[in-house]
Amino acid sequence: MPNSLLSTPARRWATGATVATVVVGAAVAGPLIAGADSDLPDRTAAELLVGLATVDVQPFAGTVVQSADLGLPALTGADATSLPTAALSLLNGSSTARIWYTDGDTYRFALQDDQSESDLLRNGQDLYFWSSEGSTASHVVVPEEPEGDDGGKGPFGGGGPFGGDGGPFGGEGMPEDLPTNIPTEAASLALAMIEPSTQVDVDGTATVAGRSAYELVLRPKAEESLIGSIRLAVDGENNMPLRVQIFARDHSEPSFEVGFTSVSFDEPDESTYDFTPPPGTTVEEIEPGDIDEALPHHGGDAPDVGPDGHLDMAPSDVTTVGSGWTTVVVAQGVDLDELTAGLEGDAAAIADAFIADLQDVSGAYGTGRAMTSDLFTVLLLDDGRLLAGAVPLEVLEQAAQDPAAQ
Repeated sequence: MPNSLLSTPARRWATGATVATVVVGAAVAGPLIAGADSDLPDRTAAELLVGLATVDVQPFAGTVVQSADLGLPALTGADATSLPTAALSLLNGSSTARIWYTDGDTYRFALQDDQSESDLLRNGQDLYFWSSEGSTASHVVVPEEPEGDDGGKGPFGGGGPFGGDGGPFGGEGMPEDLPTNIPTEAASLALAMIEPSTQVDVDGTATVAGRSAYELVLRPKAEESLIGSIRLAVDGENNMPLRVQIFARDHSEPSFEVGFTSVSFDEPDESTYDFTPPPGTTVEEIEPGDIDEALPHHGGDAPDVGPDGHLDMAPSDVTTVGSGWTTVVVAQGVDLDELTAGLEGDAAAIADAFIADLQDVSGAYGTGRAMTSDLFTVLLLDDGRLLAGAVPLEVLEQAAQDPAAQ
């Protein structure tokens, strides 16, 4: 079994994109401009949004730090390098990554902590996964794309390291959700929906990673939203998102943040993408359609992986109630005992910690259990319905009585 990036905390950066999708889903162009004290030219919110949507990501190298403190239960005594614990750190912890990017076929992503490092490296059609935790690396030859099809490479559509169709690797059979959740990806999600539910301002400028940036602020108008604001730091020269911060309502410190701490827009040296495994490392060849075989089983049943390399974790029936920032997602047929059956080790410990933190609730909608945090709430009903959203518990309870949630 390869000790590859697929078996490391890198997946938490992919999960970060899902979190950001929930909380950065609405924006509207506003008339305000940067303050007069700015060294940058005045730009309206509309101009910044257009710049974000049309940015052409140039080569860069930088260090990105992602941190979160959502007020969830802490887990003690677990292996910090295990996949379940790493996933939890997305919501209660921090991660550091170094990224080198030349184009959609040439990039390197290194996830680091105090004791280990995991690398994903693509150089043309060669894709390598490596983790310092073991003596095995994985190599995949990425299928060539049809002539004339660039896969929509770039931060806002398709391949390249920023997600979308074809995933970060491009080509059929490659997973879409690995890795990288850099500020560009998170900021792109703010452009997914343009609705009149958001106040958008340019709140002066900031210095991020030593660069001057505009501060674009999104504020939900709905008082029911747990999200108070989202701040996007946009590079004043090239429109590159440098930092995304999500603030819970009435909080002065961000509950979720991902941003550069250092960045250079000089093209990385070609040698950066040369893969040289440490002495004694065995490089195992993997077929693009067999990436699921590289996924380690951390005890219990592993999630299903489809022939396209994507994790099959979708509930049987999912609907929504409401819109904009107060949208509630409703999943049917969720069985908590079934989901946790067979879990072992840290995965079981994490499940037990979350279950212990659930509070019993009841009302006209039925009975069940709920979990609350600074940015989102989850309501699991005994009839098999699961409701979640960036709203207080009472909003979920009301949504549970909506005919669309039945």
